[in-house]
Amino acid sequence: METIQSFITFFISLLIIMDPLGNLPFFLMFTERNTPSEKSKMAAISSFTACLILVLFCLTGDFILRFFCISLPTFQLAGGFIFFIYALQMLRLIPSGLKTSSEEEKEGIEKENVAMVPLATPLLAGPGAITIVLAWQQKMEAPLSIPFFILTIISACIIVYLVFYFGQRISGFLGVGGTRVVTRLMGLLLAVIAVQFMVNGLQQILVK
Repeated sequence: METIQSFITFFISLLIIMDPLGNLPFFLMFTERNTPSEKSKMAAISSFTACLILVLFCLTGDFILRFFCISLPTFQLAGGFIFFIYALQMLRLIPSGLKTSSEEEKEGIEKENVAMVPLATPLLAGPGAITIVLAWQQKMEAPLSIPFFILTIISACIIVYLVFYFGQRISGFLGVGGTRVVTRLMGLLLAVIAVQFMVNGLQQILVK
């Protein structure tokens, strides 16, 4: 039961960090000149590419942390801080622009194919998403954790694809106000998760 709860928490955390609703306006803006079939293709490519990037870090997380001699508590503190910054951005308490710069957004508008950059990375599989994958990968101890872990990443990316695929309908239904309300609610939840990450890391450091 505890393992299932952990995967559900990771799924929710990853989905919030990837922020499909918050990134939907970017997707619609970058693809406004494309046909519906082209938009569908870009949604699939960006979600699939983001999935590959996150799965790669899931499989190589141990090697990366050992190579740089980074302990899990230290990574939890750093990761929690990054998540908290993202949460403040989603709550509109600090300026946006942490995932992409204005230059990247301008380039995205001008590019014919934006599926890889900036959609897949850094918007979807950016520093925050990669960090949360690495942090949770270190916490999983069950023998079947990696397959379930990868399945959770795939599930989150499928949700992102569906949000992009039905982007016009979702945007029309929620409107600007509705999208902001949902984003802020997710930001509040992410802030709580971020603080818990930092508390867990600090407790492990103090115990040692």
